[in-house]
Amino acid sequence: MLNLGLIGDIQFLEPYVKRAQGIPEIHIAGKSSVGTFSQSGNFRLSAPEFNRIELIERSDVLLINRFSLLPFQLLCDMVKKSKHFFATSYPELNAGECDQLAMLAAEAQTVIQVANPFYYLPAVQWLNKNIRHPAIIEVNYFKPEYQDIDILIKLLLMLKDAGGVNPKKAAAVSYHSTPADSGFNNIQLEFANGTRVAVNYGKMGLLNEFSIKSYANNQFTEFDLIQGLSSCNNSPIDMNAFKEVNETDAFIHSILQKKQLTTQIQDYSSVIETVQKISSKLDRYSGN
Repeated sequence: MLNLGLIGDIQFLEPYVKRAQGIPEIHIAGKSSVGTFSQSGNFRLSAPEFNRIELIERSDVLLINRFSLLPFQLLCDMVKKSKHFFATSYPELNAGECDQLAMLAAEAQTVIQVANPFYYLPAVQWLNKNIRHPAIIEVNYFKPEYQDIDILIKLLLMLKDAGGVNPKKAAAVSYHSTPADSGFNNIQLEFANGTRVAVNYGKMGLLNEFSIKSYANNQFTEFDLIQGLSSCNNSPIDMNAFKEVNETDAFIHSILQKKQLTTQIQDYSSVIETVQKISSKLDRYSGN
């Protein structure tokens, strides 16, 4: 039996908690919550409230979505004590701090999983297994609202198997149009195996698009992740074998079965390092 503790906004953690409650080996030990409960239809959880330090001591496993509540040294102490945790939001750590946590986790055999929701989509799973290299991968992600830097982290983590997380070259440019109330960001990554990745994201009026295209020798693919359409060489792809996997299940089972995680703190470290390089280029080369 694993004692599960919750740290952060419990409303945000609702889908993860509900999934964990369906796993027989999990017992919810308590919560250290922030946020309000004024919205209708709130998720209510009958679990005792503790301060963060006491909850950490009582828990074997933690779901965390407010890392501002946890100083870096406390995270290090948690890892040393084999307190496994799932980062459902992205901690504000630099690459060096991530690497230090990764080293401590390896020594203490602690599981640290980082949220990677798009990675588990059937289309992405198919691409991970079947893509041919070298390839050109193009991702388009546009929503009617402006996107923060977290969406770039999600998109790069999504491609960690299909493309990679350690590009040898990175370029970026950003354009904004106040009259159009729009913003366009273009990221270009080149990897050692010859694969190139282009990520376009932002706000383009009311455009709602999430698509992936890839081009390789004798393999042209298209995925519309909103409509659920997919094709390879103009023929529909059978996705029945690529059922969407749940992140919470993957996290808990990796602990119980002592299996390697899909998205580890090392992956996050590499992506953060890439995002930092990209951000500096976006700041420098933003179009006026």
